[in-house]
Amino acid sequence: MDLRRRKNMKDQNEIFALVRRYQAAIHTQDIEAFKSLWTGKNNTLISITDSYSGLDSITRDFLIGGIQGAYERIELIAEDIQVRFVAEELAIVIFQYRTECVRRETGESYGIRGLETQVVQKVDGQWKLVHVHYSK
Repeated sequence: MDLRRRKNMKDQNEIFALVRRYQAAIHTQDIEAFKSLWTGKNNTLISITDSYSGLDSITRDFLIGGIQGAYERIELIAEDIQVRFVAEELAIVIFQYRTECVRRETGESYGIRGLETQVVQKVDGQWKLVHVHYSK
């Protein structure tokens, strides 16, 4: 196996690990773990119903106001994860997702499914999120 292919496999495995950490941060709703996944510059997130610009808004309005406010429990399941390298330090990640949630207000089960796209960038040797887009 040539050096370039091994590097791509290493980067791909690191990106898979980033997706798993993102899933865990959504599940635990750990604010610091969630924030550590992002580049901190020019970040955007598009949810099913809204868009958020900047890490502060993504954290405050999506994670805290949206997820923590709406769900007592949430599990984000990622399936069929595909990584496409756009440049040496930039990649697009696409996967099918589904959620298993318990609504905070009613205690009833709830879930959605769709496609998620993430744009990730390697910063100081670590893959970080730049953009996330959920579609249903």
